[in-house]
Amino acid sequence: MALLGCAHASVLERVPDVATPPAEFDRGIDGGTVVEAPGACGALGDQTLLELQDRLAGQSFDLQAAWSRVEAADARARESGAYLMPRLDASLTGNDLTFPSTGIVNQFLLAGAAWDSSLAASFEIDLWGRLRNREVAALLDAEASVQDLRSLAISLSSVLAEAWFGVVAERELIALLESQQQTSERFLELTQLRFGQGLGPAQDIGRQREQLLSLQGQIELARGRLESLEFQLATLLGSAERLTPDEASGLGPLLEAAQQPELGLPAALLERRPDLQAARRRVEAADRRAAAAVKEWLPSLSLTALVTGRALDVVDVLDDLVRQIGGSGSQALYGAGGRRARIDQAYAAAEESLYAYAQSVVAAVGEVQTALAMGRSTRELVANLQERLSEARRVLMLTSESYREGATDYLNVLTALLSQQGLEQALIDARRQQLGSRLQLCRALGFAPGTSVERLAAQLAAGPQSMDTQGAF
Repeated sequence: MALLGCAHASVLERVPDVATPPAEFDRGIDGGTVVEAPGACGALGDQTLLELQDRLAGQSFDLQAAWSRVEAADARARESGAYLMPRLDASLTGNDLTFPSTGIVNQFLLAGAAWDSSLAASFEIDLWGRLRNREVAALLDAEASVQDLRSLAISLSSVLAEAWFGVVAERELIALLESQQQTSERFLELTQLRFGQGLGPAQDIGRQREQLLSLQGQIELARGRLESLEFQLATLLGSAERLTPDEASGLGPLLEAAQQPELGLPAALLERRPDLQAARRRVEAADRRAAAAVKEWLPSLSLTALVTGRALDVVDVLDDLVRQIGGSGSQALYGAGGRRARIDQAYAAAEESLYAYAQSVVAAVGEVQTALAMGRSTRELVANLQERLSEARRVLMLTSESYREGATDYLNVLTALLSQQGLEQALIDARRQQLGSRLQLCRALGFAPGTSVERLAAQLAAGPQSMDTQGAF
């Protein structure tokens, strides 16, 4: 029975087999400056984003709720640790007995029925580490909740940065569309002038008016998206009022300031991502609970001490105390398979947490690789669009000159104009995607974009102290 109770097969031995990142990541860096990830991710953004991140730590209801979960987990850990300490209970009971005026009265019963007091102490000796394993499991859960808080802070920081980049992009797009609208109005005046001179058909005026109306519709859509993003910023900061920050850098300055973060060693990904640390702590906690379940096969030993007193008056209850000290041991012999079922349940939960951790590692590596692939493609797309835009502007200039000289019809001019304006709009969207891929890379590496994790953590309430998770199985 003793050998059976000690035979705990730890799932932690299987962690290296199921949750190990590849030996090397595909760095995917073929251009740009590579700097250490904390600095590169902390500098991603502008001063306005930094101010928004500072407000996020103090105003987000999601972070406050996560902190409450941390406090609850810490309280559960302290509760589990209390079972390792002696327990002391005191009681005082009073009885008011009324006897008939006649009859035989038991004097002993009368003398002992008024006040009863007791002081009982009990202590379970943790011979096999069952209680210690339960305490350590609760401590590991508390540590996991702290890492969940940090992971949520990084996630909300990334969402906030993405929303802010969207605001910057929509504002830049609206400014571009308004500029394009002015250009299209000048072309409309040109077609009307040539039509008045008998040099152009009425269809040219209709085509240009339709293109102008299209720009007006795009402006309204962009303003709607901008308003939606500003409400999203307010929601992240715990407010229902629309947030409209005034100061903003353009996408160009943001991209110029953004630098490629260095990936570092693959193992570092497991050490710095809070969600992976939380998943690992939950594997360890589940493993401890499985060990505690196995220890239930073994006998338990308890010590008790009891002091009792009885008197007619409450002031006399401490006189003539009766003291009793003893110990007890117990061993369950038959439980209809309930204990075996609890052990199977504990091991199944440990297996589940192990595979969840392995999936988290795989997902983390995939997020890094995806962000790198998107970074490469968006960087190439931006370069391609810039080159195409340069050619489109040259074509529009040449086509416009030919139209003024009567060497071509207006349909060619309109085609060149639509091509240039479409490329200008696509360039803004591509730059936004390039910033987004850099943001996702920082998040995948476990860093808060636009600020530092240390700065963000300093603004959150301090979590529980580093807990001692050492203990014998």
